Amino acid sequence: MPNRLPHFLFFVFCSLLSLQAQFEFRGQVNSEFIKSTVYLTEVDDYKKTALFITDNILQSTTTDSLGYYSFSGDFLSSTNKIYKIYVDNCNEDITDYNHLISTCDDSNSVLFIANNSDEIYFPLNSMEQMFCSIEISRLQNIAIFKIDSLQEDLLNNIQYSISKKQRSILFNKYFKNLQEYSKTFKEPLAELYTYQLYTNNESFTRKFYLDDLKKSDYYNQLLEHLKTEYPNSTYAYQFEDDLQHDTIGTKNKSTENTIILLAILLSASLIINFILIKRKHKKVSTINYTHVLSKQEQKVFELMNSELSNKQIAEKLFISISTVKTHINNIYSKLSISSRKEVSNFF
Repeated sequence: MPNRLPHFLFFVFCSLLSLQAQFEFRGQVNSEFIKSTVYLTEVDDYKKTALFITDNILQSTTTDSLGYYSFSGDFLSSTNKIYKIYVDNCNEDITDYNHLISTCDDSNSVLFIANNSDEIYFPLNSMEQMFCSIEISRLQNIAIFKIDSLQEDLLNNIQYSISKKQRSILFNKYFKNLQEYSKTFKEPLAELYTYQLYTNNESFTRKFYLDDLKKSDYYNQLLEHLKTEYPNSTYAYQFEDDLQHDTIGTKNKSTENTIILLAILLSASLIINFILIKRKHKKVSTINYTHVLSKQEQKVFELMNSELSNKQIAEKLFISISTVKTHINNIYSKLSISSRKEVSNFF
């Protein structure tokens, strides 16, 4: 009998080649971004998820006449990382300052967790549509979407609080709910994304985090989890440095007092902004757009008419910039508006 071992080994080798992992990220943008350039970037700094960093671009493509785009290949990491798909109409020159400091209002993006073997389809039109039509390989792919959605619900509850005591309870609940929810994905990068939401210097829950850091072992457990799952990643090193810095910082009483003062000022600002928004809403209650837009969309629409940027709108309404963009896309669709230039004409 002839020796069949070489043939068998050749067959195994060919089979392994055919099973080589390859990613594919597809999606569709709305009409505003037809024929625009779309970028796939890697997010290696979890504190800079809101930025578009040109040095981290992995691929770029142009949407077709229907708004479809696709990224594919086999060069991504075999372990999970955070990625961003970004599109804007600010300037084709990616070295332009609008891209570098992320101030482009006419833009859209999506953050997700993936590796070299994932296949994902998601639109960039709206969060509501995304949950209806998204196609994923694993639940972890949409962990960031779901965390952002929960954050929006929790922020809405805080926005309608009526007393300092109630706000304090809701602040702490917001912080803990986000933390516990991120653990359900069994993915340390999802927990890391949530961590930066409630611990950054601008977050009203940073005080609660610093207090929790003194008594909870959760953060050390998360660090060990990161080192086990992603031992050579920048995520683990950066998280360890942040914990060390914050642990030292909690020993400084003056820093704690400053954080408390900022939390109080932020609470007062939240109440004032809410009152102003409600008053403005009453003034325009007879306009037809109130019949087709949700209450939150009406607020965004009115602030757009005041020529505020997305960032300013997010600050006034106490929501994320990505949520503001979602509301604007919904407004465009419902009122048949295609750009900010048509908003003042509508009024």
